[in-house]
Amino acid sequence: MILKAIVSILIAPIMLIGQFFNSNSELIYTRPKEVMPITQIDTNEVSTTTESVAEPLKNEVTKKEIATTSKKIVKKEEKVVETIKTPVITEPEKTPDFTIINTEARKTIVNILCTTKYNDLSPISGTCVLISSDGLILTNAHIAQYFLLKDFREKDYLKCIGRTGSPAYPKYDLELVYISQNWVRANKAILKEQNPLGTGEDDFAFLRIKNNIDGSSAEVKSYIQPNTRELITVSEPVLLASYPAGFLGGLSILRDLNITSAVTNIQDIFTFKDGTIDIVSVGGTVVSQKGSSGGLVVDKNTSLIGIITTSSDGSTTSSRGLNAITLAYINRALQREISMDLRRFLELDHKSYAENFNTNIGKEISKLIIDELNK
Repeated sequence: MILKAIVSILIAPIMLIGQFFNSNSELIYTRPKEVMPITQIDTNEVSTTTESVAEPLKNEVTKKEIATTSKKIVKKEEKVVETIKTPVITEPEKTPDFTIINTEARKTIVNILCTTKYNDLSPISGTCVLISSDGLILTNAHIAQYFLLKDFREKDYLKCIGRTGSPAYPKYDLELVYISQNWVRANKAILKEQNPLGTGEDDFAFLRIKNNIDGSSAEVKSYIQPNTRELITVSEPVLLASYPAGFLGGLSILRDLNITSAVTNIQDIFTFKDGTIDIVSVGGTVVSQKGSSGGLVVDKNTSLIGIITTSSDGSTTSSRGLNAITLAYINRALQREISMDLRRFLELDHKSYAENFNTNIGKEISKLIIDELNK
């Protein structure tokens, strides 16, 4: 089944230099192919009777003796012990306590706030999540691209920090570790669009905590476990959490931005190709606002199964459908781009990896965006 949906990326209004263009591209998600039912086949136990072949004996045995021996074997009866199967009692699955899940998830959420040196642009706000004890952060590429504009007009022209708490308060200095190169190359001019559109494909990036905002060493006390499971079902309950800023102005984003969360269900699943589950639709909730990009989709086991990336249009939050790319998709995309899955990526020395990436590939793709903005 093919589902056509126009989806808009949840980034804050961008007032960058250069000409802005409107985009009316139509975006199509394709539902994954139906999985062929697997029929379990019961096989009956087949018993095979094998004749016993007696080796010749050293001493001759008369026919009478053989007959007698055979007769005894035939008459011999074995005792049959009947086994009684004990019925297995399966306890009903416990209802997940999303109050506890919400409390734990909120400890791992971080707000990204980007501002310019002379405050000549409106603040840019997004959401991200801590996924390792050494401070690795997962977010969207359309948020992390601002790290590539650090020296746009002059050195240190744009700065992005991490804020925590509710309301959000400055906490961490951040740096880019990796951003999907495929996404940047396909969306290098997106900052010139007033209402940018996207599907969520390749829309992921990783940041890391360098230190606390005051220069002291940062200590990560809470993070959420990424879950790259491929099986996600419609109607599965999930928690959404983010820092939505859709109804706030610039000053309110700086002072009064709070974490918002909601419990909902997976409403649909989509694929970019190959029938894999790449996108999940989680419907409209209070979280369905600009600024929610990078927000958490958490399952009943308090593990991260997706991050919010796009939404459909709507006049109210309840009418805006949120979509999230799955961790399984990010895992596969990483393998395609850098020949490394998420598990191995988590084990890296992220400080060294960030330094190498920003010195080489980061400069190259940063130039792609800046050149577009200067046209």
